[in-house]
Amino acid sequence: MLVALVAALAAGAPVGAIVRASPDTALAQASAAAVRGTVSAIATALEAGSGAIYTVVTIDVARAWGFPDVPARVEVRLLGGVHDTTALVVGGQARFAPGEEVLVLLEVRPRDGSLAVTGLERGKWTIEPGAAADTAMAARALHLRAPGDHLRATVADVEALASLAGSRVRLPARWSATRLSVTDTRPTATPAVGGDIDATASGRWHEADWGAPVLVDSAPGGHVLFPGGGFAQALRALGAWSSAGALHLAPGTLRSPRCFGNSEPADGRISIAYDDPCDEIPDTSPTLAIGGAYFDLQDQRAVQGVSYGRITKGMVVLDNTAAKFAGFSTGCYEEILTHELGHAIGLAHTTASAAVMAPWLSPACVNHTESQPLQPADLAALAARYPTAPLDGPPGVPGGLTGSAQGDTVALSWSPATGSPATSYQVIAGSMPGAADLGVIVVAQPSLVVPGVPRGVYYVRVAAINALGASAPGADVMVTVGSGLPGTPVGLMAAAGPGGSVRVMWQRPLSGALPDAYELLVGTMPGHPVSRIPIGGTSLAATGVTSGTYYVRAVGVNGNGAGPATPEIAIVVP
Repeated sequence: MLVALVAALAAGAPVGAIVRASPDTALAQASAAAVRGTVSAIATALEAGSGAIYTVVTIDVARAWGFPDVPARVEVRLLGGVHDTTALVVGGQARFAPGEEVLVLLEVRPRDGSLAVTGLERGKWTIEPGAAADTAMAARALHLRAPGDHLRATVADVEALASLAGSRVRLPARWSATRLSVTDTRPTATPAVGGDIDATASGRWHEADWGAPVLVDSAPGGHVLFPGGGFAQALRALGAWSSAGALHLAPGTLRSPRCFGNSEPADGRISIAYDDPCDEIPDTSPTLAIGGAYFDLQDQRAVQGVSYGRITKGMVVLDNTAAKFAGFSTGCYEEILTHELGHAIGLAHTTASAAVMAPWLSPACVNHTESQPLQPADLAALAARYPTAPLDGPPGVPGGLTGSAQGDTVALSWSPATGSPATSYQVIAGSMPGAADLGVIVVAQPSLVVPGVPRGVYYVRVAAINALGASAPGADVMVTVGSGLPGTPVGLMAAAGPGGSVRVMWQRPLSGALPDAYELLVGTMPGHPVSRIPIGGTSLAATGVTSGTYYVRAVGVNGNGAGPATPEIAIVVP
């Protein structure tokens, strides 16, 4: 999200004082260098190690500012792009086209020293063709419409900004024209790329269609500059989007910070990280935070005539705290979180100036403890991607859900949904009420039996689905698997053969908790076992057993102890 000094607090000024002196000048002063030239190549690449998708834009240089020596070409690395059937979309990235003449303000990415566009899309200008040199104009992306933000300017004016950016050499001494450590680089003919949402890469959380929540995790501790780590503001940001449409964002868990790499599995969650653990944003950059998502272009779903890939994981990364967030009100912080979560659910910047998804922070936020509400432009963008189904379309909420466990088998049943007929049901299981972190199963009938369930406590609810949408899930039912001592094994039997061969068999208990293992209680007199033989399964085969009569019982064992024994049987070994 580019807040870019549009709403910077004056140092030492009282709360609420806003400074907007010259944002383009400040943008240039925050840059390390600048180039003017022609885009000669665009490729997507996977970063070595992390697997993050980057778009690599090669610019043949005509003029340069701030470089130790004028390079023949530079590579600008943009976070995001499309690689095979996977896309990483990061809101607000600059976009380039092959053959385009550009003037770009550049900053240095901390993690590897590669070049990036200063302030995301605000640092890139397109030089318009066909005009005389003295009247040539440069243009910026049309959705940048902050008050006083120039969309078009003369090339001379923009070069003056570039000259300001290069007024002193600020590139590291180790800098070279190519800084990328990438694998599997592939040229692309995409006419406009760079990670922002466009017709070639558009995604959504399909969970909205069946009522499953998308969990939002946070790095431990939260944001150190806001009371309670700023978690209250994060919850309000989740609620802003959840209360406005079909998509439901729910609090997840605390987790280690996740950056924009793709080496971790796609877990269907959004994560928030603080203090830029990714080293993606320079300290001098006007960028406060970045939000985006990975999605699968093969798992398409048409919504109101538009096809979207399925978002598989989302990320929000806020830059370091002391340099950029000191003095912000909780209202500003909440608005930043709401904006970046908007990118993580697939929304791009809006052209409306008074909107949460505008690419600048509302100046009025410094006077408020809460974010401004979602504006009409925000709500329209949300409804286009996550429409609320007609009230008489989806089925009603299923009722009468019951759940029970016999050993490690869980049986669930519920009443069919009222209203429109359901074509299937979604069974949602979580580790806490309202959570969906343990799995989702879709079934055709209003019942489900699941064998082999690990011991634990499960919270289960059911939603009904038909072609027009999904109902809200019903109330949670708690199901406990494996609580207490094991039940009694059943069907104990034995046989003895020649040579002292003995085989003993039984079946797992039909009630009680699930055994982790079993023990055979063996004695030479009825009711007086003298040894316990541990068994991992439900049978024992032995040879060389001494002749005699043995009295045997079986018990189940788990972490809580041993359960009741079976009735005793006698084994006669000849």
